[in-house]
Amino acid sequence: MITIYLGKETIQLDNQEKIPNPDKVMYTYLSFCLIWSIGANLHDSSRPMFGEFLRGQMRPHFPEFPDGDVYEYGIQGDEHRLQPFAEQIPTFTYNPKLSFFDILVPTNDTVKYKYILNVLVYNDYNVLLSGETGVGKSVIAKDFLMTANEKIDPAFVNFSGKTTCKNLQDSFEGNLDQKRKHLLAPKVLNTRKVFLIDDVNMP
Repeated sequence: MITIYLGKETIQLDNQEKIPNPDKVMYTYLSFCLIWSIGANLHDSSRPMFGEFLRGQMRPHFPEFPDGDVYEYGIQGDEHRLQPFAEQIPTFTYNPKLSFFDILVPTNDTVKYKYILNVLVYNDYNVLLSGETGVGKSVIAKDFLMTANEKIDPAFVNFSGKTTCKNLQDSFEGNLDQKRKHLLAPKVLNTRKVFLIDDVNMP
């Protein structure tokens, strides 16, 4: 039996009929974790070098380790194998009721970052999305929260050049119920409150 710990989530793989090669499954998850932990904080210019290094370390033990950009591979959950994010893009259905700025056309990048958001947020980790202006960080995060399951109760806070500490405190407290003097909780029972703070560089 293989036990995989992804944050607070535990995955146990013990069905030998569905998983004929447990070692391969272990290296699949290990590879993904290495890419998005050690490799996630690297500058874009260093990522190809890291990919080649990791490929050289993993191939002797895991021949299925992919060629190309290692950051373009996610986990195919049913078969527990590495699969390009480009092959996991859902079908896009246009909704004419949405405003132009709320439309998100799925791409391999949106699938990639929503998958990572899903793993981190559902395991109670804080997430910081950084990047150039206009690359879609806010849209991806908002779409993830608005399509999350009923366990997530989202709230949105926008920073500006005039945002103060008091403004932030009021935003948090206004979206929570006060249970006791020093205890705040989500207004919706049996949910976790997730705040999306946009433009954190503004104040």
